[in-house]
Amino acid sequence: MVILNLDDTTIKNLSANELAVLRFIYDNILEVPDMSIHELAQRISYSTSTIIRFCKKLGFSGFSEFKYALRSEIQKTSLPEEFSRNILNSKIITDSLYTDIEATSHLLSEDLLNATFQYLNSDTPIYLWSPGGLTSVLIDYLEMLLFASGRQNVYKILTTKTANHIVRSLSQDSILFIISATGSYAPTIKLAKLANMNQVPVISITPYTNNTIAGLSTVSFRFFANQRENNGAEYTSRLPIFYTIYMIMKNYLKMKELRGSQ
Repeated sequence: MVILNLDDTTIKNLSANELAVLRFIYDNILEVPDMSIHELAQRISYSTSTIIRFCKKLGFSGFSEFKYALRSEIQKTSLPEEFSRNILNSKIITDSLYTDIEATSHLLSEDLLNATFQYLNSDTPIYLWSPGGLTSVLIDYLEMLLFASGRQNVYKILTTKTANHIVRSLSQDSILFIISATGSYAPTIKLAKLANMNQVPVISITPYTNNTIAGLSTVSFRFFANQRENNGAEYTSRLPIFYTIYMIMKNYLKMKELRGSQ
């Protein structure tokens, strides 16, 4: 059975209705991840606001984030059996990737996109922090799309020493773009803090979980993906980040086309 991470304090803070929601979820653990919030509300005869309050008391931003965490827990508990039966196939992997993309798509709000477009649709210099590893591949992809969109004044920063020097000297008329698969990489956190000190806007893409970099960002995009490690090496999927970058740039180009036709 899937066990939600509930401590005694959390349980005590749940109302009678919220405890009933919890009971229903435990009794229908495999069905809930595929329900919309309205379907769940209808099944349990409680309002959607009750469900949202329940999710927030458990530490989630809303029902979508709760469903994602629940689905992840289900996958964790089912993997050993799947391995033992040799049925861990491409469909399971594809379903997992689809879940990440679908959940990430719900976090791409119009407000976030519009705030980003205000920065992109200007001559303000954009500095892309490229710390190495897989993140640099993501930054290269973003840089390519920015240039393809006609955006100029885009500069990639490749080393920590250079990054610290450049960000210390940036004016408020600059933008620092940060991507972090964990949201906790120390050199990246330092850059975000330096940018904050100089009142330089920071646009970031970080995990959906609470993290320092997101808290230091002017515009914070979030993505869903299970944080994965193997013998201390981090190998979290970057596919949701590629998706986020693509959607930012796709909508940016669409906005430019609409404004150009007016």
